[in-house]
Amino acid sequence: YLNTIYYGAQSYGAEAAARGFFHTTAHDLTLGQAAMLAGLPQAPTQNSPLINPTRAKARQAEVLDAMVAQKMITPAQALAAENEKLQFFYPTNQLQAPHFVDYVLQVLDKQFHIRPSDRKGYRVYTSLDLNVQHLAESVVKNQIDRFGNYYDFHDGALVAMDPKSGEVLAMVGGDNYYRPGGQINMATTDTRQPGSSFKMFTYTAAIESGRLNMLSPISDQPMIFPLGGGKDGLKPYAPINYDKRYHGTLPLKMAMGNSLNIPAIKVELTTGIPAVLDTARRMGVTSLNQDDSHYGISLTLGGYGVSPLDMVTGASTLATMGVRHRPAPVLHIQDGLGKTVFNYDPNKNQFQAISPQVAFIIDSIMSDDRNRCMSFGCGGDLTLPGRHVGAKTGTTQDFRDNWTVGFTPTLATAVWVGNPDYHPLAHNSTGIVGAAPIWHQFMTQALASQPDQWYPVAAGVSQIGQNYFLPGTQSLPATLAGRWPVCRFRSFNPYTVTDAQLTVNGLPCVLGYTPRNLDQGG
Repeated sequence: YLNTIYYGAQSYGAEAAARGFFHTTAHDLTLGQAAMLAGLPQAPTQNSPLINPTRAKARQAEVLDAMVAQKMITPAQALAAENEKLQFFYPTNQLQAPHFVDYVLQVLDKQFHIRPSDRKGYRVYTSLDLNVQHLAESVVKNQIDRFGNYYDFHDGALVAMDPKSGEVLAMVGGDNYYRPGGQINMATTDTRQPGSSFKMFTYTAAIESGRLNMLSPISDQPMIFPLGGGKDGLKPYAPINYDKRYHGTLPLKMAMGNSLNIPAIKVELTTGIPAVLDTARRMGVTSLNQDDSHYGISLTLGGYGVSPLDMVTGASTLATMGVRHRPAPVLHIQDGLGKTVFNYDPNKNQFQAISPQVAFIIDSIMSDDRNRCMSFGCGGDLTLPGRHVGAKTGTTQDFRDNWTVGFTPTLATAVWVGNPDYHPLAHNSTGIVGAAPIWHQFMTQALASQPDQWYPVAAGVSQIGQNYFLPGTQSLPATLAGRWPVCRFRSFNPYTVTDAQLTVNGLPCVLGYTPRNLDQGG
């Protein structure tokens, strides 16, 4: 019991407490030191000499008085111990993977109703691979140290997952856990927008719908929606691509690979926002839990908060031919007597979120570097030399968040860089210059000992050349190559215009003219 209970200051057990508070061993504690520690387990924070020295001293006196009453020591010994001047040390045994430890404690609380205060001596075995964790921490820190000042990003997060089981192999929740505010876990918080990395859900939903295929032509031309702009959403809204250019008509696979915003919006609206939400939720996104009517056009541009942990779960779903595993940080739990309380079974944590055929088609788009050469150049940090890999970047409006998400059949990783106070990055820093180098270096080194692996063509997929189709979708109408439906009014009142007026042929219509109060945004 004494070797498992919590004494505060990251110390579990009497030996750890002796080393942590007094830099000695339990065997060599003085009576005053031992009495001080004996008073801690009842309320480790409230009685801590580091936090509340007056209360700690009173609690020490209570212990000594009890020992006198039990005739374990004499009153004179108690008085000498009470008058002993004690030197306390703040914890120097910095936790390994501290954000992951916090995450596991939250999972133990929510999923298993196990808390440190239970004092039952649970032994918890986790999924963390310390070698992979140390690599992740090193790569994130090095990128921030080298380029953080130039691009003005000062924090980063990385989550790596085994797609076949959902086991969380590494979790970096921030650059420095011990700085002010550093204990916020940026790997699990859902306050940051994923930008264009969210488009992997949009295009998955589109292929799944059967309305579009990977060659469907999409016109990348200006669109001006009557509403959605300005702080109140009552001004016209004109989405733009990050390069502020238009690229004519492209096949869907190139629109996705080059992360073009206007085609993504057309695909989203054609597929339906509820269908995109449904796909994202099935694939592992947990934060988009409001009513579907809450979400607007910016959904496909990553306009709503999603955590890196959710993004890596979605990527893992694509990496396992559509089988989703919820994150699994805890593998085994024993109680204080050694009895097994929980044993993780991946087979009980799997769900066929999307079909293998849909997953294979999206995987083939995301892994073909030719699909993104126009925007990102060929052979960059979204590729791994000699290896098949699927990847997607993300950058939010005003360059506040910077993402890269990608996977192989054995490893999925999501990376975020930015600033906790939300101030934007400098020099138009997109995901390809901020997060992608971290993702590339981590994946390259983490997979160094493994051979290249990829997927055979999924059964039921039709192949024409190097393009893949769901059965019956090889020849579809080129609906997105033509002009988008235009609203049937020349002027309108944003306060009284109706949904019926804003809809033409079942789609949100665009203005046929350029208004003066135009709000352009990514």
